Amino acid sequence: MASTTKPTFVLVPGTFHTAAHAELLVEALHAKGYPTKVISHPTIGPLATTAPPDADITHLRQVLEDLINDQQKEVILFCHSYGGVPGCQSVHGLERSARATAGLQGGIVKIIFLSAILSREGESTLETLAAAEIPQAEWMEIDMATGTSCANSKATAILFHDLPADQAEHWASKLEVMSAKMVAAPASNVCWGTHVPKVSIFCKRDRVFPLSAQRRMLERIQGDKRGDWETYELDCGHSPFLSHVEDLVQVLTKV
Repeated sequence: MASTTKPTFVLVPGTFHTAAHAELLVEALHAKGYPTKVISHPTIGPLATTAPPDADITHLRQVLEDLINDQQKEVILFCHSYGGVPGCQSVHGLERSARATAGLQGGIVKIIFLSAILSREGESTLETLAAAEIPQAEWMEIDMATGTSCANSKATAILFHDLPADQAEHWASKLEVMSAKMVAAPASNVCWGTHVPKVSIFCKRDRVFPLSAQRRMLERIQGDKRGDWETYELDCGHSPFLSHVEDLVQVLTKV
């Protein structure tokens, strides 16, 4: 008999973002009966200067293994922006289809990418952005001495332009410093060939990744497997989990 328990959403944030930025989305998902787990990247915040390049992948994998191997949960992996980088590298062996074949319960039942970085196998984040013709981010600064990056004064208008000014400033104030080391690390064990349904949500008014670039990144990793993907568009900027929560939740719970 199929389980009546709803899958757990594992929310993987983007650059400089913390669990605080997921609060509104978590509340909306809980209101619909979905459990959630928000990832706090080791590379963001207090450990930014010391975290190794693979720290976010290792941490996300540990969280997923705890939910799936130990608790036998079904999981929907939701990756925003930079979250697509550790997200796509943390799936192999945890997809529900593979576990069911082995007679095991639980697993990743769907992966959803929201205006996310989608890298090919062996490709670094920097190479992915260049191939997608995404211009250098003018809303962040790099500190070569510490090997970290942070948001600058332009970030508010780039990330949160479709929010009221006071809310945009509030959420910009929650952004934290991040390690810059992982952007040159090659992606490995990417999930594009795994047997798990995949969804890409495009943000039409995104000022971080223009709509054309979002589409280009998806086309580059799809190959001849376009039938494996569902795609949706939201009329919003880069952060609909703050500006268009209900619209986003409608898509998330639909798929």
